[in-house]
Amino acid sequence: MSSKIYNNELTWLSDLKRLILEELPPHSNGLFQAANHHFKKPGKFYRAQLAIKAGQALGLNKSAVLNWAAACEMIHNASLVHDDISDASTHRRGQNSVTNHFGQDTAICLGDWLVAKAFELAADNSTCGGQLVSILSQAMQVTCDGQVADLTVGECLTLQEWKMIAADKTVPFLLAPIKGMAVMSGLEDDIPALTDLVLLTGLAYQGRNDIDDIIPSSHTSVDLLGRKPNLVVSLFHKHSPRQKDFSSWYLSGDTTKINSWQRTIASSDVVLQANIFVEDWLDQADGVRSNLSAELQPACMALIEKVRGNMSLASDANTA
Repeated sequence: MSSKIYNNELTWLSDLKRLILEELPPHSNGLFQAANHHFKKPGKFYRAQLAIKAGQALGLNKSAVLNWAAACEMIHNASLVHDDISDASTHRRGQNSVTNHFGQDTAICLGDWLVAKAFELAADNSTCGGQLVSILSQAMQVTCDGQVADLTVGECLTLQEWKMIAADKTVPFLLAPIKGMAVMSGLEDDIPALTDLVLLTGLAYQGRNDIDDIIPSSHTSVDLLGRKPNLVVSLFHKHSPRQKDFSSWYLSGDTTKINSWQRTIASSDVVLQANIFVEDWLDQADGVRSNLSAELQPACMALIEKVRGNMSLASDANTA
C-alpha cells in the first residue's frame, strides 16, 4: 500500500472519529458522561473501516460513506454496551465498562440511545436511507436472536446447530458495512454472494475465537464455564470416546472439573479439526470473492485477511 493511500485512509478515520464524537449526547444530556467514557477508548473501528474501504473503491460521496460508517459503529457499540450487562463484564477496552462504572440502568439507556442514533445517521442518506435503516434493523434483530441462543442453549450442540448460532451472532454487523455500500452503489445483485462470503468469514472468526477460548488451558474457558456454544466443544462432544461422561458433566452445570475437562479437550485431536474447518471456510470465502464486483473485493479481502491473520475480531469485541 502506498503512503498516499494509507494517509488517505488515516484522514478518513480521523474524520470518522470526529463525526462520532460530534454526534454523541451533548453536555446537558444525562448520558453525556457515560457516552464519552465508553468512547474514551474508541477501539479500532474495524466495521467502519470495512465501509470506508468499500466506499472509497466505489467512489462514493465521502460524507455519505462516513455517515454510514458511523452508523455501523454506533449500533455495534450499542451491542457491546448491552453485552456487558448480560455478561456482567466489568471491563471494556481496558477500562471499566459502562454498566460497571455508571450502573445497569444508564448502560441500558446508552445502548438504546446509540441504536437510535445509528438509525438517524442511516436515515440521513437522501437516496436510500430507508434501505440502510432496514439493513441495521435486520442486523440488530438477527444478532439479538443469536445472543439469546448463546445465553440460553445450555447443552452441547451439533456442528450445524453451532453454525446457526455463530452466524446469527457474528455475521450481521460484519455484513452491514459492506452491504450498505453495495446498496448505495446500486450493486444489489452482489448482495447474495456478499452474504455468502461474510457468512463463511464469520464462521471462521467465531471458530478461531472458540479455539482461543479453549487454548491455552492456562486460562479458564469462558464458554465451558457458561455452557456457551463452542466449535471445539461441539466437535469433542461428537467424537470423543468419553462422550457420555463429558455430556453428563456438561449438563449437570458442575464447574469443579472444568479445568480438567478443558485440558482434555485442548490436548485432543478436535483442536486440529476445528482449525481445518476455519481454514476451509476462509478458502471458500476467498473463492466467493471472485464472484463480486471488483470495487467490493478490497473490503472483502480485508475482512478475510483479518481473520486469516489471526488478528482476532474477538478482541475487537473488547477493543473495537
